[in-house]
Amino acid sequence: MGLTYEDEHVYDNTTFNDFAFSMINRYPNPQALHIKSVDILSTSLVAISGTNNTQHKLKFTRLIRKLGSLPRWTPSILRISDSFILETITVNPVDKVIDSRQQNIDHLNFLKVIEVNNYKYNADKNEVKQQTKVEFISNIEHGVRAKSVWERLSSRVHLGSKIEKFCVNSYHKRIMKSREGIKWKVEYFKLKHGLASL
Repeated sequence: MGLTYEDEHVYDNTTFNDFAFSMINRYPNPQALHIKSVDILSTSLVAISGTNNTQHKLKFTRLIRKLGSLPRWTPSILRISDSFILETITVNPVDKVIDSRQQNIDHLNFLKVIEVNNYKYNADKNEVKQQTKVEFISNIEHGVRAKSVWERLSSRVHLGSKIEKFCVNSYHKRIMKSREGIKWKVEYFKLKHGLASL
């Protein structure tokens, strides 16, 4: 099982450095009040191929703790107050590309959400193009002999596919808020740098 959401977006009037800095530091922002905490788990510099180890890209992984957002019709045992997301971001200053991958690390048997983003800077247009692909995968089996009480119940109500459809239908609103948060952070750093130069 599984459903996919794909989308594109353009952030205009920005430099790569401002955008990369905003991506790295995008929490907190007014559009992400559901984010409770962000912890850096690891950072590393990875040599960029073709540069004879003279230039590197930044790679870091962080753990994001946020408010859970499952719908009311899910079983109460699954409506957790917190959820944890593992995010890996790679910033390539040579090609001016940022890649990110997010995935929930809890309730994987119930629903796995994998979000992959590619941000590519266009110097001629002074803009960043974002390409997003999100996969929603429920491991709740349907159409097979259910072994546990939970599997039998979920097969009867098609809970797996219902959850996937809910996530796909609601994800556009979520990603729009995320983009507004990034835009806010870009403008915040522009203002901060402008005031610092006075």
